[in-house]
Amino acid sequence: MNRDIILASKSETRIKLLRNAGISFEAVAHGVDEDEVKMSMSTNTPEEVVVKLAEMKALKPSMSNESAFVIGSDQGLDLKGELVNKAQDRNEAKEQLMKMSGSIHTLITATTVAQDNNIIWKYVDKSKMHMRKLSEDLIEEYLNKVDDNILGLVGVYAIEEEGIKLFENIGSDLFSIQGISLIQLTHFLWDNNLLFENNDT
Repeated sequence: MNRDIILASKSETRIKLLRNAGISFEAVAHGVDEDEVKMSMSTNTPEEVVVKLAEMKALKPSMSNESAFVIGSDQGLDLKGELVNKAQDRNEAKEQLMKMSGSIHTLITATTVAQDNNIIWKYVDKSKMHMRKLSEDLIEEYLNKVDDNILGLVGVYAIEEEGIKLFENIGSDLFSIQGISLIQLTHFLWDNNLLFENNDT
């Protein structure tokens, strides 16, 4: 059996999570135009968009790595039925945080695996995230403390860093909140004899 595992992501957080778990893999760019997909699915629900993107991210590299197990993952923020996209700049980041302040949003994380250009596994986590009531001054203080990498994150918060201060309550699956459903993914890898070299019984 070919045991090659590919992570279709250049996300530092996802790469770190898989490396910390001792999973051998190669990280590649997924090559999917996310904005184009979101525009074409503007009438779909946030969950449908997130799942579609995760599938496409796994499938595109799978076309040229047919026997490999390709992991694709995507996140989206559902605020009262609206898909909130990544902030383009700090002004938009401030506007997003003001909208989320004092309310509950759903952070959707879809994790998929493709092989031979087919999706063979999929898991969707929906974490309820209760943000504290934040003043405009507090939001500005938070944004002044974080670097521009935060603009590449859904919801402009890194829950494992400064972002945890913004929340009264979060969902129970911290791995999913950080960007990939690692517990469920390791179940898949175990079932397919991919987690350990001697995991073949």
